[in-house]
Amino acid sequence: MENIASFLKTTISILITLAIISAGLFLWGKTQPVVELANSQAADQARELSEQQYSAFDNQIVSGSQILTAYRRYESQDGFCLYVEQPYTTAAKEPYRKFTMNPSGKGSCREFDYSGEKLKDNTDNFDADEEEISDASGLYYISPQARYRAKLIKDKNERIAAIYFEAK
Repeated sequence: MENIASFLKTTISILITLAIISAGLFLWGKTQPVVELANSQAADQARELSEQQYSAFDNQIVSGSQILTAYRRYESQDGFCLYVEQPYTTAAKEPYRKFTMNPSGKGSCREFDYSGEKLKDNTDNFDADEEEISDASGLYYISPQARYRAKLIKDKNERIAAIYFEAK
């Protein structure tokens, strides 16, 4: 009789343990979509916050002085580049001067397809620095009163990698 009682106690405790484990697995399975949704929303918010610093240049008309401000603002970001397309002030072979700026001076800029407004895979040396775009007699001078259309350029990972300024 004692053996039957201990067998029943063991069996009942095993069944209760299995019921608790099953309930836990059931609840865990039900919460996974909620956890995945929360993680997705958190990642979206983090991306929006990191891209907020570029919102002033997101398909906006900006002045030449704002390009200089952008140059100074992004000096701390290695590999972040600014691409400028502006008309030549004197007669030249091409109607537009196209040049690259790397505010940090570290790393390299990728080549830019000005007609397709996309980054290319190979790298390019940057052409101008802050002194050259501020010097009125310089080749890369950007007039503070000039108007440009600013466009954000994203890389293959959908990360903002550059800003393209096209003269208007």
